Amino acid sequence: MKWITATAMAALLSFGVAKAASVDQSDPQVMIQGMSGLVLNELKERAEELAQDPKALKAFADVNLLPYVDTMRMARFVVGRDWRTATPQQQQDFVEQFTLSVIQQYSSSLMRFNVESVEIGSAIPDGQDRVIVQTRVKQTNGSNFDIAYRVHKEANSGNWVIYDVLAENISLLLSLRQTYSADIERRGLQAVIDGMRERNAGFY
Repeated sequence: MKWITATAMAALLSFGVAKAASVDQSDPQVMIQGMSGLVLNELKERAEELAQDPKALKAFADVNLLPYVDTMRMARFVVGRDWRTATPQQQQDFVEQFTLSVIQQYSSSLMRFNVESVEIGSAIPDGQDRVIVQTRVKQTNGSNFDIAYRVHKEANSGNWVIYDVLAENISLLLSLRQTYSADIERRGLQAVIDGMRERNAGFY
């Protein structure tokens, strides 16, 4: 499970290399294709830096990853039923710390994969204004693995954004929910937020 989750997060992080002005978000496959086309050279140049420097990774993610990922939707799903009883400040704090925690926890995965190319597959309908974009990732050692991106169209902007990543059909979002929901049930939401803030101190 850890390998699957790390693979999914590495794919999500690596796809964030694209420059904001260069990615067309009006079509889900075009968005994924645009980001994957820009990722390879820069990942080779900066993967070690991003894996070792939390502040550089945060700056990188703020500009190049987060505009294409619906972190609010992800955080709300991960917290589950406790989201409804959380205060607005707790919700805001959890989204911020959850985002940093995920980036920090899986940044080391960037170094594990030497990607040679990414093939974009079909977009499978997954409900109203939602699709799953399939991809095949080819590594320089000859091995391949399948990554699928669950994306939805934002109501206000009309842009397509990522809200889940599936590695070998295992959902990153479900894996994170299992981890966080158990911790929240045991310790409470505020304690979980406080713990994440302590672990994320290196980002500030």
